[in-house]
Amino acid sequence: MLGLAGHDWTVLPWMVAPATGVLPGPGHVRCLDDLGCAGSWAAGVEAYHCRRWPLWLAGVDAGIRWRLHGSRSARRFHLWRSDGRLSSFPYAILTAAAGTPRLSTDLAEIGTAHAATLLAAMGTDAEGVAVPLTSVITALDLADRYPHLSGTVTRSAPGLVTARHALSPSPSCRRAALHLMRTPW
Repeated sequence: MLGLAGHDWTVLPWMVAPATGVLPGPGHVRCLDDLGCAGSWAAGVEAYHCRRWPLWLAGVDAGIRWRLHGSRSARRFHLWRSDGRLSSFPYAILTAAAGTPRLSTDLAEIGTAHAATLLAAMGTDAEGVAVPLTSVITALDLADRYPHLSGTVTRSAPGLVTARHALSPSPSCRRAALHLMRTPW
C-alpha cells in the first residue's frame, strides 16, 4: 500500500459493517471492492463527510458522480467520487499554479522497512532522483491496484520517500471548488 490519494484509504471501524470481516487499517480502495465491502465503506465515508463537511457541491462527469466537500476553517477539500476514489487536498493546490494540480504524498521515512522496499523498487537510494511512479508501481507488482497513475517518486532531503502525482478534477469540479472557496460560510 502506497498511501496515494484516491487509491488508498485507512479503513476505520465505522466505515464498514461488522459482518464484512474487514479489519481496520490501511488498504487499497480496489481491495475493498474485491472483498465485496466497497458499498458499505462508501456509505460510511459518504455519511461522515456529509455530516462533518456540510458545505459541498456535486456533479456528474463521464458517468461518474462526484461530490466536493469544502472546509473553510481547514482550507481543505475532500473529493468523493462514485468510482470509489476519495482525495483530500488543500485549497492552495487549485490556486498555486495553472494546469493540472499535483499532490505530494510522503510515502515512507528513510530507515523503515517500507522505505527500503520503495528504494529497492525505485532502483536508487540517491537523493533528488525522480523515478517514474509507474515503474515503481510495476516493480512492486501493484499495477492492478493503481491504474492510470502517473508521477514520480523521489528520496527527498528531509529523509522521506515522496510521491508527486496529478490530481485531475474535471472542469466542472474545478469550478465547484473555486465557488466553494468563495462561499461565505
